[in-house]
Amino acid sequence: MKKTFFLRTIICGAFYLFSSFSINAQSEIPFTNKVIYTKTGNISGVRLVSLMPAPITNEYQEISSIASNRGEFIDINKANKVLLYDGSFNDNTLDIAESFMYKTKTIQIDFSNKENKNEVTGVDPNEYLGSDGTYIDIYNNTIVSLGNQLWEESEDALDYAKRCYEYVASHYNYIHGSWRTLAEIIQAGGGECGDFTTLFVNLMRYKGIPARHNMGVWKDGGYHVWPDFYHEDYGWVPVDPTFKNSNPNADFFGRYDGNLIILSQGLTSFTLSNFDLHDVPLQTFYYLYRYQSGAGGIFGNHQTSKDYQVNAITDLRTNDEEMTITYNLNGIKLMNPSHGINIINGKKFFIK
Repeated sequence: MKKTFFLRTIICGAFYLFSSFSINAQSEIPFTNKVIYTKTGNISGVRLVSLMPAPITNEYQEISSIASNRGEFIDINKANKVLLYDGSFNDNTLDIAESFMYKTKTIQIDFSNKENKNEVTGVDPNEYLGSDGTYIDIYNNTIVSLGNQLWEESEDALDYAKRCYEYVASHYNYIHGSWRTLAEIIQAGGGECGDFTTLFVNLMRYKGIPARHNMGVWKDGGYHVWPDFYHEDYGWVPVDPTFKNSNPNADFFGRYDGNLIILSQGLTSFTLSNFDLHDVPLQTFYYLYRYQSGAGGIFGNHQTSKDYQVNAITDLRTNDEEMTITYNLNGIKLMNPSHGINIINGKKFFIK
C-alpha cells in the first residue's frame, strides 16, 4: 500500500497588495470554495482524506447558510471549523465544495475609547501564546534580541505592538514564495504576507501578548494573511505589516477594511486516523490518500467563486496555473520536481 501526503499552500501576491478598500457597510454575498481532485494513472482502491478550512462568524465577518456537497463540518476550536472528507475516490475526478453567505465588517479601532472591544467570539486569547518551534519560535535569537530592543523603546504594550508592526514593515523585504518557517524568513530577510504575519506574531508572543494569523481569500480571488493581537482594553486589534511595507505612508494599525473572507485564524492542529496536522497555516486545503493497486497519483486544484451552487458549481474563478516551472528552495530551476519541498509557479509543493 502506498502513502502520499500533499502539503498545499497558496500565498498572497503583490497584485493584491494594492486592492482598493471600502468602508461601506457590506451586504450578504454568496460564495463557494471548492477543491477538484484528479487521478493520474490507474490507481484503484483509493482512500482520500481532504481537509479544507470553513469560515465562521468572528470579529470581522458574519457567516450563514454554510453547506457542502460532501464531507462533514467539524469544529476544531471556537475560532475554526473544517470541512472533512474521508472516503473513497472511485472516478477520475472528485470535487469537494462548501458554500455560504458572508457579510464582512469594517473595523477601525478608536484608541481613545475603551468602551467597545473588538471581541465577539468568546475565544480565549491565551490560546494564542507560546511556540511550535517552526512558524512560532519565541526563543529564536533574532526574535529575543529584536523584541527586547523594541520593548525597551516602548511606553506600554500597545506602543510595543505598533513599533513591531512598523519595524517588520520597514526592515523586511517583500519576497515571493511562502509559507516560510521563522528561521527561513529571517535568513531570507523577508517574505510574503504570511511571512510578515509570522514575524509580527512571534514578536508579540515573545512578550506574552496573544497574537495570531488571519488567513483568507479576497472577494474576487487571491489570498492574503494578516495578523491581529489581543489587548485587554480594545480586544482584537488588526494590523497589516504587509500593506504597510507596500505603502509606508498609510496606516494599517487597528484597521480592517472588510475585503476578505477569513477562512481560518491561528495555526491549525487536527488529528484523524493516520492523518495529523500540528500547528500549520490552513489557508487552502490539505489532503492525504492511499491506494491498493496500480500506479499514479492524485492532484488537487483549488477554486473559488461567488456562485452559490453546491452540487453543480460552474463559472468558477481559478487561482491555479499549469505546473510547468519548478525551483528548489534556493531558487535554482529544476528540470523535474525532486523529493522534498519544491516551488512550482510560486507555490510550495511537498513531494514525498
